[in-house]
Amino acid sequence: MINKEKIILMTKLAVYDKKFGEADIGAGSFFRHDYVYWKNFWARLSALFGCAIIVAAYVLDKIVIKGTDLFSIDYKQEGINILIFVIIVLGITTFFSSIKATREYSAIEKRVASNLEYTKKLDRIAASERGNTEEIPTEGDLLLHHGTITDRKRRHR
Repeated sequence: MINKEKIILMTKLAVYDKKFGEADIGAGSFFRHDYVYWKNFWARLSALFGCAIIVAAYVLDKIVIKGTDLFSIDYKQEGINILIFVIIVLGITTFFSSIKATREYSAIEKRVASNLEYTKKLDRIAASERGNTEEIPTEGDLLLHHGTITDRKRRHR
């Protein structure tokens, strides 16, 4: 006999695997702090590259288009202005990138937790269909840790 609940759970698991599976497995290999740090690293690197392009355009504008003499430029003040600009851009980028990466990681944790719950429900259905009287672990007994399910009692010893 076809079990509708089993089909629904299997469909949810398949959709999850198709949409998010590989990305969540990759992100699941990081702790939250490491994930946010890694995302911030790439955001800062991109922002720094963007700043370099803007600074190069600014310098070229000043020298080529405005025709400023190279010896009349106050390099110390220009360098301080550019440094302040870069620090402000990197600070803003870090702030927003941290918020975005933390939200992404929280969403990944929720998806993985719901996927684990669907898998446990599917295991319970399969065990009841087989007539297996073995106790299926409950949510409190299992933890998802780096992509593997570990026993809570064994982990905290």
